[in-house]
Amino acid sequence: MKCVFNVLVLLTLPLSAAAAEPETVRLSAEEQARAGVAVAPVVEGDFADEVRVVGQVVDAPGSTVTVKSMVSGRIEEIMVSPGDRVHVGQPLITLHSHAVLTMHGTLLSSYRELQLAESRLDAGRKLFELEGISRMELERRSQEALAARLAYEQARAELIDLGYTEEGVDRDLEEHETEPHLTVRAPTSGVVLELPVQQHEWIEAYASLVVVGDPQRVELQIQLPPDEAHSVAEGDRIRFGLVGRDAGAMEATVATRVPRVDPQTRTVTVRAHILGSSAELFPGVFVEGTLQRGHSRNAPSVPETAVTRIGQHDAVFVRVDDETFAVRRVSLGRRNGPSYEITDGLTTGEEVAIEGVFFVKSALLKGAAGED
Repeated sequence: MKCVFNVLVLLTLPLSAAAAEPETVRLSAEEQARAGVAVAPVVEGDFADEVRVVGQVVDAPGSTVTVKSMVSGRIEEIMVSPGDRVHVGQPLITLHSHAVLTMHGTLLSSYRELQLAESRLDAGRKLFELEGISRMELERRSQEALAARLAYEQARAELIDLGYTEEGVDRDLEEHETEPHLTVRAPTSGVVLELPVQQHEWIEAYASLVVVGDPQRVELQIQLPPDEAHSVAEGDRIRFGLVGRDAGAMEATVATRVPRVDPQTRTVTVRAHILGSSAELFPGVFVEGTLQRGHSRNAPSVPETAVTRIGQHDAVFVRVDDETFAVRRVSLGRRNGPSYEITDGLTTGEEVAIEGVFFVKSALLKGAAGED
């Protein structure tokens, strides 16, 4: 059923022409209700220089530790799984290594050599007091003892660097046994993020065994063209969301930018600290949003639903009284979410139509065309 509006056109000149009075359209309360017309006052809004950005959630620097073995060998036992929470010193993997066996042998041999050299040195000191040996012979025995101690301490340090404890090394010395097994332990507390090896697999020296970290320590990394990145500063805010979700659901602040253009993407990388936390923010997740450069400014603001296009100009319908709306040409500035900045044409407190604008515009055009 066709809806008939009672239209009063006070001025028939186009909106672009100079005029003493604006065009108006009159709608009764019943007609406004049928058309779903709603009004709201013009309010102050915060607007800043914003650019659309896309990026990715990445691990924050220092949030992960890659555990490696200094020797080659065979994975004999894996004691953790991805997702497990571990603490400092907890066993992660047991490795069977011929290199470890050789290092234990070197330790035992150097320890025996040290004991022998120190025994010869003690005997030499007593003989020197009795003039049984020369000072040169005593000095030679002293140098031998020193060399033996350095060799022993080096062999001991190598095993400790592998992950053996002081107590473990001392126990092996007391038992005079060689040990081919190396227990790789967690260097920090966290969650097992990656486990790139399998049981019974042979690995080379310095191969990655386990990645331990804090999955909650993430940051935002976005890419910007150089002409947009040059004005980004530390502390600038980013409103973002997961791709396909609400683009302003979460916030981050710019930490720094990498002052280098990627030769492949021709973009500059910008890093940002994420404010708060979210269970949806995993490393590798893509996000989109807006980056606010510099400080914001206050200006009259209206919802985007209030703005329509009449002729070659943006316009809104300002309520004159309960049944009358006047066309007002406006100049749009920046956008903040669903709202526009009004740089000219409106003042704070004026009431404009924010819903049913299409029907108000239709009534205006019908009146201008002389339709009943």
